[in-house]
Amino acid sequence: MSEKNLYVSYIVIGIAYVVFKIGFVMAGYLHLGAISHGLVPAVLTTAAGLWGLRNMTNPEQKSWLHWTLIILPVLVLITTPPFMYWKQGSELWLTNGRFPILILYEIMALGQIGIALSIRRHKAQVQIS
Repeated sequence: MSEKNLYVSYIVIGIAYVVFKIGFVMAGYLHLGAISHGLVPAVLTTAAGLWGLRNMTNPEQKSWLHWTLIILPVLVLITTPPFMYWKQGSELWLTNGRFPILILYEIMALGQIGIALSIRRHKAQVQIS
């Protein structure tokens, strides 16, 4: 997969965070405020992906961007379950459609981590060449 396609895939997954939340709210599983919770990872990961895509041709692209592309989904992966537990309490945190959205978020975060690692490997191969 080309580097551009990797960045686009990363961005699409970032947007999917909020799209899935909207779908679950419209289906009646989550409250309207849940959309704003989905905006946080959506905006951050999409912005990082767009920044990387914009600077993709820059041979001196900073390594902090690559680490940001990895760290943001790791934070989603780590913080989403405790956040849901904290917001809903021990009795309700996996009820009413929250478990599927948790699984989707974790899968999307793992996908973004994989894509970010692929971008990093691609950059390393280009620098060697």
